[in-house]
Amino acid sequence: MSTSEDGMHAEDWAGDTGRIWLANLQRFETMIQPIGAALLQHAAFKPGEHVVDIGCGGGGTTIAIGRAVSPGGSATGVDISADLIWSAGTRATQGTQSDVRFVCADAASATITGAPFDRLFSRFGSMFFPDAPAGFRNLRRMLKDGGRIDLAVWAPPFENAWIMTIMGVVAKHLGQPQTDPRAPGPFALADTAYVRELLEQAQFGSIEITPFETLMPVGGAGATPEEAAEFVSKSLSVARALEAAPEALRQAVIADLAAALEPHHVPGKGNLLGGKAWLVTARAV
Repeated sequence: MSTSEDGMHAEDWAGDTGRIWLANLQRFETMIQPIGAALLQHAAFKPGEHVVDIGCGGGGTTIAIGRAVSPGGSATGVDISADLIWSAGTRATQGTQSDVRFVCADAASATITGAPFDRLFSRFGSMFFPDAPAGFRNLRRMLKDGGRIDLAVWAPPFENAWIMTIMGVVAKHLGQPQTDPRAPGPFALADTAYVRELLEQAQFGSIEITPFETLMPVGGAGATPEEAAEFVSKSLSVARALEAAPEALRQAVIADLAAALEPHHVPGKGNLLGGKAWLVTARAV
């Protein structure tokens, strides 16, 4: 398995990356909430449908799906991180009476009890498969013929002001990393032609890709520039780049990140920068 400097292995999510996400759940979820809400609206779930949420993270989207498909339906959240799945299960028992369950498994290869399902859904959970073609073929096996998949994946970095701002600071201090654009990682599915290729070879058709743009609160809703800079330095791909860096360099990066975010700070809302995702819909054929 190969990876870029910005890439992530599946085992990262099963281990440290999953634990970091859990420790910063509020910040992560409020940062990407506008796109998650748009994908849920786009998916338009109906009562009685049985749905799998791929890479469900803290379970917020799974719980929302559970409410939308009730009565008569079900929502199964799948994530490779045992820490996140445990937290999501606890959250579900406190937040909904719908038929919601959580499974710790690798969606790229696992067979989920209850398959084939009516629908698949994933908010930024489909870009980390070590073997993307095989992973998408496995997703197809989870769906009934005619079943629908709805994905949110990041558009290219240069169309996302939030990551370009972060990358500009990191490049100033650490240089520009050499990356494989299709390696597992946040932007692995940014190329829409590649997304279509993956879906078609996995026996999906009626493919529709819709751009969605929004302002995102970098570092989470309400974060100050300083809080967001600290979060970014420990939680996103920047953390990997800074792992071996001296403390003085890490502090310089944090200071410059805070300065770069300051012009975008709106009191009470956070550091608002542009984000762009593709909302991808296809049918199993």
